[in-house]
Amino acid sequence: MKMLGNNVLVTETEKEQASAGGIILTESIDKGSKPGLVLSVAEGVTKVKPGQRVYLSWPEAMPVNVDGKAAAIIDAEHIKAIVSEG
Repeated sequence: MKMLGNNVLVTETEKEQASAGGIILTESIDKGSKPGLVLSVAEGVTKVKPGQRVYLSWPEAMPVNVDGKAAAIIDAEHIKAIVSEG
């Protein structure tokens, strides 16, 4: 999917933590603080790139279905922080 304007395509990701025994624990968090994974960006977007994990304002996102998977389109200005480099 090609993004236009200042839009970014993201999907939800879960925060994961490993216990001392190496068991991965998924933290229960509300959608407002859940990170997203950047899938695609419009040509003019320079602050994020595909593969990065970000925090964003989920209420501003438009839900979409991409290849049978839930995703969202959001204006790049609503991305608040980059968690990790892609």
